[in-house]
Amino acid sequence: MIKKNLLFLSSVVIFFGFQNNVSAVSCKDLNTKGKILKFLKKSNQSSPLLQKNISVTLHMDACEGKECKSKRKRATKKETLHIIKLEKKRRIFALKGPNSPRCVIQRGERRFVCSSCEVVSNENCRSFPSDGSTIFPGTNIDTADFTLTAVEKNEMSCSKLKNPKYFKIETLIKNDSAENEQTYDKVLSFYDKEKGVPIMMHYFADKVLRKVYRFFPKYYVKVGGQWFSSVMRVRTTLGKEKKFIFETLTNVDKKNGKLKLYLDLSDDPELKNVPPESLFSTD
Repeated sequence: MIKKNLLFLSSVVIFFGFQNNVSAVSCKDLNTKGKILKFLKKSNQSSPLLQKNISVTLHMDACEGKECKSKRKRATKKETLHIIKLEKKRRIFALKGPNSPRCVIQRGERRFVCSSCEVVSNENCRSFPSDGSTIFPGTNIDTADFTLTAVEKNEMSCSKLKNPKYFKIETLIKNDSAENEQTYDKVLSFYDKEKGVPIMMHYFADKVLRKVYRFFPKYYVKVGGQWFSSVMRVRTTLGKEKKFIFETLTNVDKKNGKLKLYLDLSDDPELKNVPPESLFSTD
């Protein structure tokens, strides 16, 4: 069970959505392991936040167990986060929610948790060592779920589906217990052929469905010539997608009908005339 009440976003790095510059991908294009691996690595850049430079505002809604059925309980835990990446630096600011107005600054191997922040300022910051984790604390989102599929030692195959709009890639995970604590042994990933982006990923262990990442074709958007998923649902499951014990929903915020997702920090209205380096100051 995922631990709750961890230090606010102490090791957040990213959430999931996909980019792709190529249209109309099919199994004909993925007829060798090398080609599949290259495609997976590209599609596994699974979020706008996997860009080196990004500014994005998103809503995050996570729940566990019985509380998932309570709109009231879920509402009290919802977060609105403004997330900025600049090369190897990142800043996660809680605009709304139980952790507001805190922020987390990551600079190289150091992580700073600031107890009082605004859109472009950080105050009362304390330094903590970075554990290198890629997990969203308090959620079931884990970037390791994506990187583990794009490993050369895995077995991979592409197959057609009845619906000609999509195709499937099956990945058999070759676990090395000495190096990898990951317990999944198979991943079934489903892709939109026209956009070359994922719509669903099923993770199995001992033939039991353990986790499902679901993306929604109608919520893919093109920014800077690239496709991004603006909505994602992640469920930790007990054999079936509808039988889940943990759920996280994320969606990119909008203003006047436009997504608050910017590949260039200077395009973000909130950051106009703000020196980028100052966003990561913790003095």
